[in-house]
Amino acid sequence: MSVCELKTYAARLSYLVGIGCKPYELVEYPTILFLSESEIAKRVEKLRLSSSVHRISMGLLKYAIPETASSTVKRNVVKYLRPLGGYVSQVDEIVQELKCSDAKMMEILTRNPRLLGKHLRKDVAEKIRCLISHGTRHEDLYRNTNVLNNKTLATIQLRAERLSKIGWIPLPLGLIGREDAVFEAVVGQQEAQCNFATGNKVAVADDVIHLLPPMSANRIATIRPKIEYLLSEGYAVFDIVNCPQTLVLSLKKLKMAVCELKPYHLQCVDLAMVCHYAATHRILSLRRCNFRSAIARAIGCSRSLLPPIPKDSSVRAVKDIHCTAVVNATYLCDELGFTAEDLASVPLVLAHTPNVVRRHWNALDNDDNNEAELSCAGRLAKALFRRHADDRRLRLNLLQYCIEKEANFSQACVTTWSEDSDDDFNVTETTTMAAADGSDAGHDDLTFHDDADYEGDGLRSYDKLNAVDKSDDDDDDDVDPLIV
Repeated sequence: MSVCELKTYAARLSYLVGIGCKPYELVEYPTILFLSESEIAKRVEKLRLSSSVHRISMGLLKYAIPETASSTVKRNVVKYLRPLGGYVSQVDEIVQELKCSDAKMMEILTRNPRLLGKHLRKDVAEKIRCLISHGTRHEDLYRNTNVLNNKTLATIQLRAERLSKIGWIPLPLGLIGREDAVFEAVVGQQEAQCNFATGNKVAVADDVIHLLPPMSANRIATIRPKIEYLLSEGYAVFDIVNCPQTLVLSLKKLKMAVCELKPYHLQCVDLAMVCHYAATHRILSLRRCNFRSAIARAIGCSRSLLPPIPKDSSVRAVKDIHCTAVVNATYLCDELGFTAEDLASVPLVLAHTPNVVRRHWNALDNDDNNEAELSCAGRLAKALFRRHADDRRLRLNLLQYCIEKEANFSQACVTTWSEDSDDDFNVTETTTMAAADGSDAGHDDLTFHDDADYEGDGLRSYDKLNAVDKSDDDDDDDVDPLIV
């Protein structure tokens, strides 16, 4: 479409608004813009002569064809107006229930033209009234009108009642519009966690403030509105306490981030993602924010039982961290006999690709492996691994150590917690040439040399492992897990 045509259609729409039509009525009769202003004027005159309607709408002008008999025009107009209950447009009642401006309604219909469809949806307004009565906010409906044309009135009523009973206010419209299986899984979990018998009190801002470090009265006055807003959005007290950097954001940025991310999530958006989005206006990968949650679900334990996850290059990039963690957990528990507590003590070992985990375990556990090809630290790690066959946690730490040791020399290792930059891994020209021509020193694996490596690294690794081995000689029960 050319610029000239766009200007022509804009001028005709302005003319229609000038004679009393609403811009959002264009969704009912978009081809009216193909008519010239003189042709539109003839339709307006025909409508006034054929019926007693005082207000003009584009839906009525659709039937006011100048060549059609006046009796036919009147009959069609009466038939059109009969189910509208006094309105002269199919959209008017929806605008009234949504309490939105003409411009906002145009925006809604641009995003969701199916809200009306070819035939009048008599229950759309009733769906809106049902959702509003159960705690939905008008601004949430503006962004989630798809639920109005994707779910029946009976389904919306049933789901709204269930959500309001468990105190999920304001209603999560994105969840209401999901498939039955997804809705039942999420709501069923929430219903199981709710204990109506205890009558737990609603959290207030002071509950959060008491758990935060001491601060001045001015600081408390600054963060209180932000805490109250987050609590009103459904966040728990400990969600806010565990992500205090959220309270550093301005209230305006906080509301912007939550409101823009909320329509795309079934439950409350992770506050780490909210902080990232507020600062950069970019969506942080769910794999980065929910790393701890994915590992905890795979192991079957609480997130609080996991140690802090380092923000370095110790995690290999995988497409599905939860699926990877499940595969590794199954291998380590079912085939090697590790427990959930063991895996929770060294969660990073679950984040590597399964073939990497198996290869390194077999290399450590294989008696026939040629130790002459191993470095000093590698030989000592293998000796520790064999010596402490009953110390499962130490063996997991040694497995993680060996994977990290290889990863630190490999361009293939990136972290799911790093920023969107490749500056963290600068491989030298020697590495690139070795990878290109296929040359290697050990005939099995390429030897990578990172710019940050120097000759003392192997000695320091040897000293660390040697220190652990010496401590084991005194008391095997008091060995701290090796964290590298």
